[in-house]
Amino acid sequence: MPGCAQLARLLRLTPASIITRITRHRYTTSSKPTMHPDAKRIISFWFDRKPIEWIVAPKGLDEQVKSEFSDLVLKARQNELDDWAAEAESSLALVILLDQFSRNIFRGSSEALSGDAKAWDTVTKSVARDFDKQVTVLQASAFYMPLLQAETIISVIAGRCLFEALKSRCVSAEEHDWVDMGIAASKRHLQQLEKFGRYPTRNALLGRTNTEAEEEFLKDYKPSLK
Repeated sequence: MPGCAQLARLLRLTPASIITRITRHRYTTSSKPTMHPDAKRIISFWFDRKPIEWIVAPKGLDEQVKSEFSDLVLKARQNELDDWAAEAESSLALVILLDQFSRNIFRGSSEALSGDAKAWDTVTKSVARDFDKQVTVLQASAFYMPLLQAETIISVIAGRCLFEALKSRCVSAEEHDWVDMGIAASKRHLQQLEKFGRYPTRNALLGRTNTEAEEEFLKDYKPSLK
Protein backbone atom coordinates (compact mmCIF):
# COMPACT_ATOMS: atom_id res chain seq x y z
CA MET A 1 0.00 0.00 0.00
CA PRO A 2 1.62 3.28 -1.08
CA GLY A 3 1.92 6.21 1.29
CA CYS A 4 -0.22 9.33 1.33
CA ALA A 5 2.09 11.30 -0.94
CA GLN A 6 2.39 8.42 -3.42
CA LEU A 7 -1.37 7.97 -3.56
CA ALA A 8 -1.84 11.66 -4.13
CA ARG A 9 0.69 11.65 -6.97
CA LEU A 10 -1.29 8.90 -8.68
CA LEU A 11 -4.04 11.48 -9.03
CA ARG A 12 -1.54 14.23 -9.88
CA LEU A 13 -2.24 15.94 -6.59
CA THR A 14 -0.11 16.99 -3.64
CA PRO A 15 -1.38 16.16 -0.15
CA ALA A 16 -1.70 19.88 0.60
CA SER A 17 -3.95 20.39 -2.42
CA ILE A 18 -6.42 17.60 -1.79
CA ILE A 19 -8.77 19.41 0.56
CA THR A 20 -8.70 22.60 -1.50
CA ARG A 21 -9.33 20.46 -4.58
CA ILE A 22 -12.55 19.08 -3.12
CA THR A 23 -13.67 22.35 -1.51
CA ARG A 24 -12.45 24.76 -4.21
CA HIS A 25 -12.36 27.73 -1.89
CA ARG A 26 -11.19 29.14 1.43
CA TYR A 27 -13.12 31.14 3.96
CA THR A 28 -12.35 34.01 6.29
CA THR A 29 -14.35 35.34 9.22
CA SER A 30 -14.06 38.70 10.92
CA SER A 31 -15.39 37.56 14.29
CA LYS A 32 -16.03 34.30 16.09
CA PRO A 33 -19.75 33.37 16.20
CA THR A 34 -21.29 32.25 19.47
CA MET A 35 -21.54 28.51 20.04
CA HIS A 36 -25.15 27.30 20.25
CA PRO A 37 -26.14 25.71 23.61
CA ASP A 38 -27.33 22.54 21.86
CA ALA A 39 -23.97 22.30 20.10
CA LYS A 40 -22.25 22.48 23.49
CA ARG A 41 -24.50 19.70 24.75
CA ILE A 42 -23.60 17.48 21.78
CA ILE A 43 -19.86 18.08 22.16
CA SER A 44 -19.99 17.31 25.88
CA PHE A 45 -22.12 14.19 25.41
CA TRP A 46 -19.90 12.73 22.68
CA PHE A 47 -16.42 13.61 23.86
CA ASP A 48 -16.94 12.86 27.54
CA ARG A 49 -16.95 9.15 26.61
CA LYS A 50 -14.16 6.87 25.40
CA PRO A 51 -13.47 7.05 21.64
CA ILE A 52 -13.98 3.30 21.25
CA GLU A 53 -17.66 3.87 22.15
CA TRP A 54 -18.05 5.95 18.98
CA ILE A 55 -17.48 2.76 16.97
CA VAL A 56 -18.62 0.00 19.31
CA ALA A 57 -21.72 1.44 20.96
CA PRO A 58 -22.21 0.29 24.57
CA LYS A 59 -25.60 -1.02 25.61
CA GLY A 60 -28.19 1.73 25.75
CA LEU A 61 -26.21 4.34 23.81
CA ASP A 62 -28.31 4.14 20.65
CA GLU A 63 -31.50 4.57 22.66
CA GLN A 64 -30.03 7.50 24.60
CA VAL A 65 -28.93 9.26 21.41
CA LYS A 66 -32.36 8.74 19.89
CA SER A 67 -34.11 10.07 22.99
CA GLU A 68 -31.93 13.15 23.42
CA PHE A 69 -30.92 14.14 19.90
CA SER A 70 -33.30 12.77 17.25
CA ASP A 71 -35.03 16.14 16.91
CA LEU A 72 -31.69 17.84 16.23
CA VAL A 73 -30.68 15.17 13.71
CA LEU A 74 -33.89 15.86 11.80
CA LYS A 75 -33.26 19.61 11.89
CA ALA A 76 -29.69 19.11 10.69
CA ARG A 77 -30.88 17.03 7.74
CA GLN A 78 -33.49 19.65 6.86
CA ASN A 79 -30.82 22.40 6.75
CA GLU A 80 -32.27 24.12 9.83
CA LEU A 81 -28.91 24.13 11.66
CA ASP A 82 -26.73 25.39 8.82
CA ASP A 83 -25.79 28.49 10.83
CA TRP A 84 -23.81 26.17 13.13
CA ALA A 85 -21.26 25.75 10.34
CA ALA A 86 -19.91 29.25 11.00
CA GLU A 87 -17.95 28.22 14.12
CA ALA A 88 -15.52 25.36 14.76
CA GLU A 89 -17.15 23.47 17.64
CA SER A 90 -20.69 24.09 16.42
CA SER A 91 -19.67 22.84 12.99
CA LEU A 92 -18.23 19.73 14.64
CA ALA A 93 -21.50 19.22 16.51
CA LEU A 94 -23.36 19.44 13.19
CA VAL A 95 -21.06 16.78 11.73
CA ILE A 96 -21.66 14.51 14.72
CA LEU A 97 -25.43 14.85 14.28
CA LEU A 98 -25.25 13.97 10.59
CA ASP A 99 -22.54 11.31 10.67
CA GLN A 100 -22.42 9.68 14.09
CA PHE A 101 -25.85 10.18 15.64
CA SER A 102 -27.59 9.20 12.39
CA ARG A 103 -25.80 5.85 12.66
CA ASN A 104 -26.81 5.42 16.29
CA ILE A 105 -30.46 6.27 15.68
CA PHE A 106 -30.96 4.36 12.42
CA ARG A 107 -28.55 1.48 12.97
CA GLY A 108 -29.19 -1.40 10.58
CA SER A 109 -31.14 0.76 8.12
CA SER A 110 -30.06 2.60 4.98
CA GLU A 111 -31.33 5.71 6.77
CA ALA A 112 -28.16 5.51 8.88
CA LEU A 113 -26.19 6.77 5.87
CA SER A 114 -28.62 9.42 4.69
CA GLY A 115 -26.78 12.24 6.47
CA ASP A 116 -23.41 11.35 4.93
CA ALA A 117 -23.52 13.72 1.96
CA LYS A 118 -24.32 16.75 4.08
CA ALA A 119 -21.76 15.69 6.69
CA TRP A 120 -19.12 15.44 3.95
CA ASP A 121 -20.01 18.90 2.63
CA THR A 122 -19.84 20.37 6.14
CA VAL A 123 -16.48 18.71 6.81
CA THR A 124 -14.78 19.86 3.63
CA LYS A 125 -15.86 23.45 4.22
CA SER A 126 -14.83 23.24 7.89
CA VAL A 127 -11.37 21.90 7.04
CA ALA A 128 -10.99 24.63 4.43
CA ARG A 129 -11.55 27.10 7.28
CA ASP A 130 -9.01 25.28 9.51
CA PHE A 131 -11.72 24.43 12.05
CA ASP A 132 -10.01 21.07 12.59
CA LYS A 133 -6.97 22.93 13.91
CA GLN A 134 -9.08 24.84 16.45
CA VAL A 135 -10.28 21.75 18.33
CA THR A 136 -8.62 18.88 20.20
CA VAL A 137 -6.98 15.92 18.47
CA LEU A 138 -9.89 13.58 19.18
CA GLN A 139 -12.37 16.20 18.04
CA ALA A 140 -10.39 16.79 14.85
CA SER A 141 -10.59 13.07 14.10
CA ALA A 142 -14.39 13.33 14.15
CA PHE A 143 -14.13 15.97 11.42
CA TYR A 144 -12.16 13.51 9.28
CA MET A 145 -14.35 10.42 9.63
CA PRO A 146 -16.93 11.44 6.98
CA LEU A 147 -14.09 11.68 4.47
CA LEU A 148 -13.38 7.99 5.07
CA GLN A 149 -17.08 7.12 4.80
CA ALA A 150 -17.36 8.42 1.23
CA GLU A 151 -17.08 5.87 -1.59
CA THR A 152 -14.60 7.99 -3.54
CA ILE A 153 -10.85 7.47 -3.58
CA ILE A 154 -9.96 11.16 -3.49
CA SER A 155 -12.04 11.69 -0.34
CA VAL A 156 -10.44 8.76 1.48
CA ILE A 157 -6.97 9.92 0.43
CA ALA A 158 -7.82 13.33 1.88
CA GLY A 159 -8.93 11.70 5.12
CA ARG A 160 -5.79 9.60 5.30
CA CYS A 161 -3.55 12.62 4.73
CA LEU A 162 -5.34 14.58 7.43
CA PHE A 163 -5.07 11.71 9.92
CA GLU A 164 -1.35 11.36 9.15
CA ALA A 165 -0.84 15.10 9.66
CA LEU A 166 -2.76 14.87 12.94
CA LYS A 167 -0.09 12.53 14.34
CA SER A 168 2.17 15.53 14.92
CA ARG A 169 -0.37 16.95 17.39
CA CYS A 170 -0.78 13.76 19.43
CA VAL A 171 0.50 13.82 22.99
CA SER A 172 -1.28 11.11 24.96
CA ALA A 173 -1.21 7.39 24.22
CA GLU A 174 -4.97 7.54 23.67
CA GLU A 175 -4.53 10.18 20.98
CA HIS A 176 -1.75 8.25 19.25
CA ASP A 177 -3.72 4.99 19.33
CA TRP A 178 -6.89 6.60 18.03
CA VAL A 179 -5.19 8.42 15.17
CA ASP A 180 -3.33 5.22 14.22
CA MET A 181 -6.71 3.48 14.03
CA GLY A 182 -7.94 6.23 11.71
CA ILE A 183 -4.94 5.76 9.43
CA ALA A 184 -5.45 1.97 9.42
CA ALA A 185 -9.14 2.43 8.59
CA SER A 186 -8.26 4.69 5.67
CA LYS A 187 -5.95 2.02 4.28
CA ARG A 188 -8.68 -0.63 4.48
CA HIS A 189 -11.18 1.68 2.83
CA LEU A 190 -8.76 2.47 0.02
CA GLN A 191 -8.14 -1.22 -0.58
CA GLN A 192 -11.88 -1.83 -0.95
CA LEU A 193 -12.39 1.15 -3.26
CA GLU A 194 -9.41 0.24 -5.43
CA LYS A 195 -10.69 -3.33 -5.81
CA PHE A 196 -14.47 -2.87 -5.92
CA GLY A 197 -15.16 0.83 -6.46
CA ARG A 198 -17.43 0.80 -3.41
CA TYR A 199 -17.72 -0.70 0.08
CA PRO A 200 -19.16 -4.24 -0.24
CA THR A 201 -20.01 -4.17 3.46
CA ARG A 202 -22.75 -1.64 2.65
CA ASN A 203 -24.37 -3.61 -0.14
CA ALA A 204 -26.98 -5.39 1.96
CA LEU A 205 -27.84 -2.19 3.81
CA LEU A 206 -28.33 -0.27 0.56
CA GLY A 207 -30.03 -3.07 -1.36
CA ARG A 208 -27.11 -3.51 -3.75
CA THR A 209 -26.36 -6.85 -5.39
CA ASN A 210 -22.95 -8.31 -4.62
CA THR A 211 -20.61 -9.22 -7.43
CA GLU A 212 -18.91 -12.62 -7.28
CA ALA A 213 -15.69 -10.95 -6.14
CA GLU A 214 -17.57 -9.10 -3.41
CA GLU A 215 -19.23 -12.32 -2.26
CA GLU A 216 -15.79 -13.89 -1.83
CA PHE A 217 -14.53 -10.82 0.02
CA LEU A 218 -17.48 -10.79 2.41
CA LYS A 219 -17.07 -14.49 3.24
CA ASP A 220 -13.71 -13.77 4.84
CA TYR A 221 -14.39 -10.20 5.98
CA LYS A 222 -13.89 -9.48 9.67
CA PRO A 223 -14.41 -5.97 11.04
CA SER A 224 -11.23 -4.55 12.53
CA LEU A 225 -10.40 -1.60 14.73
CA LYS A 226 -6.67 -1.79 13.95
